[in-house]
Amino acid sequence: MLGLGLSNIVPYVVYGLAGPAMIASAMSRSAIGLLFIVPLLPLYVILDKVLKSELPLANNVVDFMFIAMLLGMLIQKRDDEGPALSPSPLQGPLAIFAVYTFISLILGSGNFDGFTGEININRYAHWKNFMIMPLLYLITYYTLRERVWQKRLFTLLFFSFLFADIRFHQSFKWVKHTLYQGVKSRVGGMAFLGPNEVAAFHAIYTLFILGLFFVDKNVKRRFAYVLLMIGGTYCVLYSYSRGAYVALLLTAFFIAFVKERKLLIVMIVFLIFWKAILPTSVVDRIANTIVEDGARADVVEVGGVQLETAMRTDIWETALGYFYQNPLTGRGYNTYQYLTGYDSHNIYLKFMAEQGVIGLFIFLWFYLLAFRSGWKLYKNADEEIIKALGFGFVCAVVGSMVANFFGDRWTYFQLGGIYWVLWALVDQYNARIAAAVEAADSLPASPELGPIPSRRIVS
Repeated sequence: MLGLGLSNIVPYVVYGLAGPAMIASAMSRSAIGLLFIVPLLPLYVILDKVLKSELPLANNVVDFMFIAMLLGMLIQKRDDEGPALSPSPLQGPLAIFAVYTFISLILGSGNFDGFTGEININRYAHWKNFMIMPLLYLITYYTLRERVWQKRLFTLLFFSFLFADIRFHQSFKWVKHTLYQGVKSRVGGMAFLGPNEVAAFHAIYTLFILGLFFVDKNVKRRFAYVLLMIGGTYCVLYSYSRGAYVALLLTAFFIAFVKERKLLIVMIVFLIFWKAILPTSVVDRIANTIVEDGARADVVEVGGVQLETAMRTDIWETALGYFYQNPLTGRGYNTYQYLTGYDSHNIYLKFMAEQGVIGLFIFLWFYLLAFRSGWKLYKNADEEIIKALGFGFVCAVVGSMVANFFGDRWTYFQLGGIYWVLWALVDQYNARIAAAVEAADSLPASPELGPIPSRRIVS
């Protein structure tokens, strides 16, 4: 780890800290569990080594930590955890989401004779692991209320992202990358996930940090933002993931249009001189995407340009075929890979094939809710760092929407966990602003000053 020879020691340290963290989460503050789990997500390979070790109950460390945090929410009565909050605006949508995906899971089990008991058990485990992220949102929303604890979490995340970037560099520096060498030259760093997923992770959270940078003018924090943006961009570039490249590029244009018009000049210059700016191997990777021989089967045409899809057109056509068979509810949650042996390489097509129009609508609804939450906070917050949190989250949402066109960047805990934590904090601050405005509106008029003017907030 980081070239210090700690790879075999750190998992044991994490395992040793897990027990005390669980006890403290249940008996003292649930937020302690968040500070244990969330910073490990960018370094998930460490947590994965713990889960796969033969240490007692190690494979259930994450589940036990969540149980401890939930117990803490139920039994702790603290007056110093910040102001009371209104119920989370996502409680209703999350209930719909959980119920529908579980029904879809059952439909998938009942409609196909080829599914063995072991496959169905694995699918139920997949659903349980998927629901951990909405649960993480709720725990964060209701327990991480004090600013001092939020600051501690972001401080730990800063070092976690920094270590992840350094670890990527340590792994990649041994790879010959004067030219793109194919799959063998691509470095993965999140346990069982591949380089495309690693690239999507770094792209989404680099975009979040870029959003922070353009709103938060604090010099010390901006230095940290620049450091993380350099590291994240390095990881994206040398992951050679074209989907991550597109996510970075399109979201940068989004930022340029809605926030920083000067960035648009930079983007135009980049598009003109990109071959001279980017590393040779990255240029080679991008250039190989453009195909001049239209006779190839794995080609799609975009704007008159033929693009190579790495044999994904057949996979997409299969997903559409499953959707056409049952357009309303699809073939069932987490069935596509078992039916075909492949991932859909497009989360939108995956939702269509597995959960039909209903599932796709719910999925898009959640993106709409997330974007609206971030935009509300960006427009309504008075404090600069809170406005930055809102805009940074908006950038992460846009980046996630784009990245998911190229694969599943939604259902994996290590990819999406931090996204749900950020969303919870955004909703939490939106609730505080709404409560403050409501309290101000309820104050009686002053005889000398007249009625207190009502503040208009963006909904």
